[in-house]
Amino acid sequence: MKNILLIIFMLFINKSIAQNLHDNETQLSGIWMGEVEKHPIRLEIIQDKKNSTILIFTNFQNEKFSILKSDISANKKNEFVINIKNAKFSDPNYEKCVYNQGILTISDVTQTNMKLDLKSVGPNCFLSYDVIMNMPDINNLKLTKEK
Repeated sequence: MKNILLIIFMLFINKSIAQNLHDNETQLSGIWMGEVEKHPIRLEIIQDKKNSTILIFTNFQNEKFSILKSDISANKKNEFVINIKNAKFSDPNYEKCVYNQGILTISDVTQTNMKLDLKSVGPNCFLSYDVIMNMPDINNLKLTKEK
């Protein structure tokens, strides 16, 4: 009987944690603006109908880098840790450049501000002798939510 109660209790806790994480992800949804090397960058966080989260970075040249599949978790520091499973550039010329690793960390989240770090987003994508596509690391990027 104790084992059954323990299992029910653990299921209840896991469901509560999952709901709390989902509610916090919904708070992150929207458009966030920042600046990298004196150039504007835009991060759009979208919750789709399947309850998955899509993140799209757009730089000042309107190039988009989309994180289409990821695992999102929260750690003890109240940070969102996003393990990238599938990401790519939106330009059709770079459709073969698919990234399947990297970690995005979102911290210091308030209603209007957050801090973002992006680490090791896969290998460079070599398209030809002189054309290389990559998504460089981003450290301590401060973002403000657009209204």
